Amino acid sequence: MSMESYDTTAPSQGGLSAVMERIGWTRAHWAVVIMVLAGMFFDALEQDTTGAITEGLKASFGMDTSDLAFLNTIMIIGGLVGRLGTGYLADRKGRRYALSFNLLLYTLGGLLSAAAPNQFLLEVSRFIVGIGLGGEFTVGLALVAEMVSTKYRGTVAASLNIGSGGVGNFVAFGLFLVVLGPLNDMLGGTSMSWRWLYVLLAVPALLVVFIRRYMPESPRFLLSKGRVEEANAALTVMASGRLTRKLQGTPTPYLTEADIPDVVGESVPLKSLLSSTSLKRTAAIGAASWMSFGGQITLLVLMPTILVNQGYSISDSLAFTMTMNFGSLLGACAAAYFAQRLGRRTTVIGAAVLGCAAAVAFALFAKGVALILILGATFQFFALLLNSTLAAWSPEVYPTEVRALGTSIVNGIGNVSGAVMPLIAVPIFHAYGMSGVFLMLASMYVVLAISARFAPETYRLSLEEINHSQV
Repeated sequence: MSMESYDTTAPSQGGLSAVMERIGWTRAHWAVVIMVLAGMFFDALEQDTTGAITEGLKASFGMDTSDLAFLNTIMIIGGLVGRLGTGYLADRKGRRYALSFNLLLYTLGGLLSAAAPNQFLLEVSRFIVGIGLGGEFTVGLALVAEMVSTKYRGTVAASLNIGSGGVGNFVAFGLFLVVLGPLNDMLGGTSMSWRWLYVLLAVPALLVVFIRRYMPESPRFLLSKGRVEEANAALTVMASGRLTRKLQGTPTPYLTEADIPDVVGESVPLKSLLSSTSLKRTAAIGAASWMSFGGQITLLVLMPTILVNQGYSISDSLAFTMTMNFGSLLGACAAAYFAQRLGRRTTVIGAAVLGCAAAVAFALFAKGVALILILGATFQFFALLLNSTLAAWSPEVYPTEVRALGTSIVNGIGNVSGAVMPLIAVPIFHAYGMSGVFLMLASMYVVLAISARFAPETYRLSLEEINHSQV
């Protein structure tokens, strides 16, 4: 993305959306996106751990496949609680406040997981981790969507999954392979190395919490609360290209009290989410999220077990899964590319149809290392293309005063699916093997394509145009 020229002294002309277009893209936007990505990166790593540390948890606590699926479910339920709670908090207290709270809670939960003496306390700690990470992705999406001009909004929001679902998934299994492979004996063997893995995932998050003190609040959130001067200060910081905790000098008067929207208040106006328009949008994108996120989590949780069942070693299964996740990285990159060139609806429907075909191909032809890797990577490509595009789409369809909570609800629906679908997939796997699991994923993608047809197109529209007179 290239930086655009802007006038840092000009007053508002055409409201906040016009101001954002004039400011364009600066180094400050890069810094904000990187800070959001850092938190999402930990989110991706945590999602992948359960499938990777299967043997360690079996050795420590005697957990079987059903126990592991339940552990994943516990964490995802915690994520649902975190999404809804943090979404409400972000719409009431601010996006930056909620993001800092998330990572602090996540770090605490991660360290408790590393020290868990039994299965029950491990489950409690993973629930805490889930709460901490639950709102990280959705609030981060809302913040980025609100701070970026229409020209860049879709690409930037979709790009977040390059760092989380794309690079995150790829790096995750690389880290798992090293810690649980060559370093396994050095770290105390199979029953101990998984604990060090949790420590390695938790401690760096504290650094991100510290750095986020420099993140400005969303100007759209501030304006929705009637805080014009603070909104101008945030816009001035973004226009300057340099993040600072305290603004030097007087903020540029980009906005005036005339720009304050009609809906202003200290509480979150939940009635906005209950309007017929919002309910239709929530149903359409929520159903798509159920199918997309549920399918991805099912594959991440079961793939190492599927490969071990095919006769491959634990190390080989982790290496294969890491290689397949290279497709995830490419899928997230493709979502960012298409966000500036195709509508959200067209992208999602097309990717769902092709992803369905990839799942069927895996079920029928994935025999031998080469085909497992190629077809697995192909399916992961479409999985992340879908997830990334839906991630960019969801915050666009809600007005500012409920954007974080609305996005959290939609993603929470996918969160529930991530808890439920692996539990459904386990008996399918036992009864029908790998082919049964992938045929289940294929049918989910058919429903996904149908659901996306009923969601509104937001391509090249400002947030104000999508949501009419609301900020």
